[in-house]
Amino acid sequence: MKGTISLGLLIAALASPLFPAAWTDRGEYDLVLTIRAEATAQTQVMLLDQWKAKYPQSPLRQIRRELYLSAYQSMGDSERMLATAREMLTDQPDNPLGAYWCAVLLPGAKDASPDLWNTGEKAARQLLTGAPESGEWQKQKGSVELLARRALAWIQWQRGDYGAAETEFTAYLQKDPANAEISAWYGMALAAQKKPEKVVPALWQLARAGSLNGPGALPEVSKRQTAALAERVYISYHGDTEGLEQLRAAAVAGALPPADFRVESADAVAARKADEELKRTNPQLALWMTMRKQLEGPAGEKYFAETLQPAPLPKLKGTVIRCTPEAKPAEIVLGLSNGVTDEVLLKLSAPLTSGAAPGTEIEFEGSAEAYSRDPFRLTVATDKTKITGWPEKPTGKR
Repeated sequence: MKGTISLGLLIAALASPLFPAAWTDRGEYDLVLTIRAEATAQTQVMLLDQWKAKYPQSPLRQIRRELYLSAYQSMGDSERMLATAREMLTDQPDNPLGAYWCAVLLPGAKDASPDLWNTGEKAARQLLTGAPESGEWQKQKGSVELLARRALAWIQWQRGDYGAAETEFTAYLQKDPANAEISAWYGMALAAQKKPEKVVPALWQLARAGSLNGPGALPEVSKRQTAALAERVYISYHGDTEGLEQLRAAAVAGALPPADFRVESADAVAARKADEELKRTNPQLALWMTMRKQLEGPAGEKYFAETLQPAPLPKLKGTVIRCTPEAKPAEIVLGLSNGVTDEVLLKLSAPLTSGAAPGTEIEFEGSAEAYSRDPFRLTVATDKTKITGWPEKPTGKR
């Protein structure tokens, strides 16, 4: 993976004495020379197995494991590399080479378990806090730290500790924003939480991972799979692919979304379109629905005092629910949203000369006088000159 250090460089960095004086006997010495001279990894492993069988407790067993690691790496056998690294840590818990390869290989392990997660976490934290002081190792310190962060993020994700995982993923991307693998993992960890507030950040990371090119990009197959996953999640959340390309372009430009970045949910899209249609077909009702939403919101009192009270209300339409008194009303209760829900109380400066049956539609203007949030009601001061549609008093013959 991106950022790994060659095994030969790591062994050199640790300055392990490959040929110390404390051999078990001349046979062990000769066997190790043979292993070192062998160019074929498979043959090296066979000879290392012989060494291990004949000298299981050799003082050089950690060096033997280093040679196993080198051979397995040449063979592309990451599972046996990880097993060897764990052996190194079991025998010598502070072994930096074992810690390094545990951290590197754990996220790709086929059968990761809580026990292996614990080993990997200890290894990663050791790399962050206890790196050797050798000059070559210190030169690689930045890369080693990123690999440790990568392992910690993956482990916390697998454990379901999403808060800790997000912290580690963010810390990694702040130092290496071009790593598409981390963005892909981060997006999947966010999506796995199935929380509405995590969907848009998840979309950002998945879209980014599926779109990045260059040294940090995913392999082509993984890239296509991640891009397809991003599209599925986007459609599930937004309703269609409208805006997806804009999301991809924005995500490629930055590792983390801006604080104000938004993607409309399908419900929000439907509500917006319904509002637009209502404004086109019934602008008075649309205006009232906007006013009511503001009044019922967390800043309702402020909206009432600063927006509604200082200026006359626009002309609105409502349906009469009841009049008080019925014959010559001084107060009229209206429903504006659906004609049956009590929403507005008209208080007249002087009683009207006739009543109106429930269901009568009128238009009115006036000034906002008071409002109640629960139960909801807006009180409007008005007079008969500002009401249209009110029925005239019958004038038929006796």
